Parts: sequence; structure tokens; C-alpha cells
Amino acid sequence: MFRIKHCAAALAMVALSCTAAAAPEGPSREAMFSKMSALASTGNAEVLYNLGMFLNNGIGTPADHTAAFRRFSEAAAAGHALAAFKVGCYLMGQFPGTVPVDAAEGLKFKLRAAEAGYDLAQQDVALHYARTGEAATAQRWFERASHQGDLPSTAYLADQLSRPGSADKHTGYALLQLLQARMPQPPKELLERMASLEGTLSADEKAAAAALRDSWVTAPSPLTLQARAGLKGVPALIASLEH
Repeated sequence: MFRIKHCAAALAMVALSCTAAAAPEGPSREAMFSKMSALASTGNAEVLYNLGMFLNNGIGTPADHTAAFRRFSEAAAAGHALAAFKVGCYLMGQFPGTVPVDAAEGLKFKLRAAEAGYDLAQQDVALHYARTGEAATAQRWFERASHQGDLPSTAYLADQLSRPGSADKHTGYALLQLLQARMPQPPKELLERMASLEGTLSADEKAAAAALRDSWVTAPSPLTLQARAGLKGVPALIASLEH
């Protein structure tokens, strides 16, 4: 099962990128946290969200998940989509004991971020719908995340659409090719699946798969890029609010 192995590795990479963003040049993390804390009273959603991330990950301050959830909730109430995603994470069981679990409410918050274009939120809600048996809805969200280059979503779709009996096997083949290109050492299972599927495709289907492969990934959304930037925008945010 190449999908399970690949998703586990890719998800670990995503988690690392979210929690261990490189420190930007400029103020220390402690100084940034202090300044952001002083600016919290402005009610600026971006400030509140970033404070939540500092507290969530223990950046420049000891981790405090209760305080982080409060800041995320304030930012989400002010319309911040990435903060809404984090609220959803907490409500769906991240950091057990911090807040009561409410999966249905958590899904609503994650959907806000997914609809706003955040790839990790799209992946999360897709996994939720896959687990609850809502395959068509899951596939739509996996596709939206995959079009942004999200590897776990691409792996899930490739596995599902390349199985025997798939009605969309040329798409599955195209996604297998995308995975192969992105993986320094593609697993044996993936290569075997590709070879097996290739023999069932017509020339027209192979041509359609090649065209789909080359056009599948578009670009990360602005919200995804913001999330991936981590702390990089914090000094500029502080400067803009202090002057």
C-alpha cells in the first residue's frame, strides 16, 4: 500500500514545516512575542493569530495551549481563516484536555479555512469525509488540495483512481506519474502500480494522462502561501502597527 506509507512521510514533512519555521532576520522570537502581546489590544486578527501560533508552538514563550486557543478563537471571530483552522484542530482533539472535543463544530471551522483556500485544511476535511464514507465530497477536497501541490492528497487520489475497475484510470495514472516525479526514491509498490496500469491504457488515454499530469498542479493559494511563510511576515506586521 504505497499510499499509506507515502502519506505518513508527507504528513510528517507538513507538520515539521508548520511547527519549525526558520526564524526570520530581525527581532528575536522573544522580542516579537513581547511586541505582539502589547499589540493584542488592537484586536488585529493577524496579530491575534500569530500570538496563537507563538503560544501553540512555544516560540519565544513557553507553550500555553489554553492561551493559544483563546487567541485563535479571537482571531477566527474577526474573520481570520488560518485561525479558524487552528480552532478546528483544537475542537477535533489536538492537545487533548485543552478544550472539550466537538468534532462537528471543529469541522465547521476547518471548512472555513478550506473554502478560503488553505491546502492543509482541504486535506483535513477530505480525510474526514473519506472516513465517514462521503467519497465524492472527499474527492473534491482532495483534488483542490492536490491542485496546490499537496502530496498526501495527490497520493490518496492516485491510489483511489488507479485501482482495478476505476472509471478514471487515466487520471490515476497521471497522478502516479506526478508522485514519481516528486519522490527521490519512489517505492516499489508505486512503480508496480504504474506498470500494471500502463498496460491497460489506450494510446488516447495515455495522451490524456500526459496532458493532465502537465497541467494538474496550478499554484498554492495566497492563504496557503501565508501559512507556509510562518514567522517571516511578523516583523513587517509589527512595524506596520507601531508606526
